[in-house]
Amino acid sequence: MKNKKNIISEVTRRIIHEKYRTSILVEQIEYDPLHPERMHGDVERRLGSGEHTFGKNKGLPLDSLSYSKKLASERFKDIVNKVKRYHGVERITPQLGQQMMQIMQQISQIESRNKQALERLAVDIVSEEFDIPDEMLDAKLIPPGQKFSFDNEGEEEDEEEQPQLPKQPKSAKRMEQLGLEVDKRNIINAMLQGAAKKGHYVFHMVAEELDAIDPRLMGLYGKLMSLADFQYWTIPDSMAQGQGRQAGGMEKIEWRKNKPKNDSEDMEEAGLEDEEEIPVVVAQAWMFPVLVHELIKGTLELSASSWAEGHLDFEEQQEVIKQTDTYDNEIWGMRLGPGMWEKFMKCIPNEDYNLKQWLFRELSKLPAEKFMDFMKEILTGSERCKEVIQELKDLHNDDKQKGLEDILDDTGYDDMEDIVDNLIDDEDEGEEEGELSYENMSKSQIEDLIDDALEEGDFETVKMLRKYL
Repeated sequence: MKNKKNIISEVTRRIIHEKYRTSILVEQIEYDPLHPERMHGDVERRLGSGEHTFGKNKGLPLDSLSYSKKLASERFKDIVNKVKRYHGVERITPQLGQQMMQIMQQISQIESRNKQALERLAVDIVSEEFDIPDEMLDAKLIPPGQKFSFDNEGEEEDEEEQPQLPKQPKSAKRMEQLGLEVDKRNIINAMLQGAAKKGHYVFHMVAEELDAIDPRLMGLYGKLMSLADFQYWTIPDSMAQGQGRQAGGMEKIEWRKNKPKNDSEDMEEAGLEDEEEIPVVVAQAWMFPVLVHELIKGTLELSASSWAEGHLDFEEQQEVIKQTDTYDNEIWGMRLGPGMWEKFMKCIPNEDYNLKQWLFRELSKLPAEKFMDFMKEILTGSERCKEVIQELKDLHNDDKQKGLEDILDDTGYDDMEDIVDNLIDDEDEGEEEGELSYENMSKSQIEDLIDDALEEGDFETVKMLRKYL
């Protein structure tokens, strides 16, 4: 009888402990009280314990554990609102998820009849949004379920089969530096995923073009992409990784000869000549929003291709890549990356929207310690962030050949805090209140307003604002 009482006491203790543990985890995630939807317990647990890619990342502000939970909370609320808005429901039920296959089939039927127009539209969007010549973008829609194939696939397989060189022993200090490089690359990868995930909804920017192709597309895209995003938070990580392996799109960077017919003004501005080999982002996907996603991801990957140049040797690069470019890290990049990219974009002055390419490229080239200092300032969204970026832009404009690291070396700045300390306070800073004049706004300002309207589900305002682009 005594043993039975002991067993009952132990079971009761464990139940109470589990309820307490669960309540603590839930408290750590800031759920919207208006919505009953919750993340999967596995995702909650890893966010609460920090057992994920960014739980101990030294590039995140303050306490990386708390910051990643804050990003996760904001992102989950946004996704829940999107699903409910696109589907016109007050509660997300399992039945919605069961509709995904039917929605995909409808999209596939429409897209198969308008393949070339949609491919061209995807290239136009990314070319304009990221200031890259369209000759450097190659987009292809393929039937759902068909395997992705690329021209240089075989070459990469041969390269992977080459024998690995023996590793040289490294000092404790160098190992610590490599650990920072791992954190840095994880943030870069997350921002790639974040920008690409935001691209899932860029179809609102081409509403008229899509409506001309088929007026059903806008609604179908919104329903499908919001549900796909929602799933990444509500299924266990093991299933999410499985979905990642069967993604609906892929991209690679291939080197191709620039054809004479590609002698465009954009190519001249990029400093590329006829018959010169140029990098081309080649994207393939089963549907239009994912095709845009892959083009954006490849474009930013191209921008960050010199991330290790000058401070890591080939062996160290491979070591860092092996630790960072995993399916698990990719899933967490998809979850938290959109929030990081949003913070980055808010740091770019409105009148310098195209500066994002230069800044992202130059930040990615910095050694890890300097990169971390800059990213912490950017991710906190400090009041002086835009002033710092403006200062960097001015210094860059003085000598276009200089990169960010050269600028820092020449000026004596070490990090963003140094720049902030040297900036003169502008007493007249602040915007005067008055009526909005859309005609006098920059493209990026209009696009910011469109993003805000999309978040609120105000599609009438989106339609109105598009006239000023």
